[in-house]
Amino acid sequence: MAERDFYKILGVERGASQDEIRKVYRKLARKYHPDINPGNKEAEAKFKDISAAHDVLSDPEKRKLYDEFGEAGLASGFDADKARTYKQWQEQASRTGGSYGGGFSAQEFDINDLGDIFGDLGGIFGRGRRQTQTGPVQGQDIEAAMDIDFLDAVRGFQTALSLQRPDGAGNAQPETIRVNIPPGAETGRRIRIPGKGGPGVRGGPPGDLYITPRIRPHPLLTREGRDLTMDLPITIGEAIRGATVEVPTPTGPVKVKIPPGAQSGQLLRVKGKGVPAHGKSPAGDLYLRLMVQVPKNGVPREAVEKVDQAYDEDVRKNLRL
Repeated sequence: MAERDFYKILGVERGASQDEIRKVYRKLARKYHPDINPGNKEAEAKFKDISAAHDVLSDPEKRKLYDEFGEAGLASGFDADKARTYKQWQEQASRTGGSYGGGFSAQEFDINDLGDIFGDLGGIFGRGRRQTQTGPVQGQDIEAAMDIDFLDAVRGFQTALSLQRPDGAGNAQPETIRVNIPPGAETGRRIRIPGKGGPGVRGGPPGDLYITPRIRPHPLLTREGRDLTMDLPITIGEAIRGATVEVPTPTGPVKVKIPPGAQSGQLLRVKGKGVPAHGKSPAGDLYLRLMVQVPKNGVPREAVEKVDQAYDEDVRKNLRL
């Protein structure tokens, strides 16, 4: 697979700030989100690349590894220190005409020394570190990324995950497992599946599988912790006199009361309608940001004048810099 340029995918410079990356990602995510482009495979592929780029560049540690080593630095088990050591060894070898450092040729090296060098560096390329223990050894952990729709992450769900798991002989074998994603999955926060990693050595237990979610943004909802926020359009009349309106939530529609004299931007709290409760985590809340909508075709002048006459103070009296 060709190396992806995450900076080019987002259209930002390599020195772009986190704020700039976040703004560009939100703009592109809204444009290419699958919910906005149903059935558009090109938009779906573009959205996946955008999400992958944001996942890396928005994380300072991942971004640092990517800048230094490219996508190889993001692989599970990658050891940056050993990679730098190997790179230095390569550079020194090229300067000395193929010798292995200090002017010594390969023939002049003790074969055990070479085994130590390449045995330790083996983990960089996915061969695993050399085992010197004689007893049981736990198998290697496996990491897998998963793209998840916003509402699926909020509600939680069960799915089948296909992955390549190493067998006892070091060969990759396809396997499909059932995975429970709990309510409230978050981008970058790993989910542990015990015993689904690599096989143990000499009777040791298997490693674990870690799923790293990548949550797709939603065109209407945003999330902070276990709370959700959504803009709720209301009419001028509903804002003035109050009303009861139906509002969709992740667990189904609910009736919400708009208080008389509601203001645009005012937040209403719907308790327990955010991310559902799970384990020791309580349910979050849904916050509705009221957005007063003016009729697109205008309002009769007489009606507008009557509304203006109802104001008993200057609405901009506190507008001072």
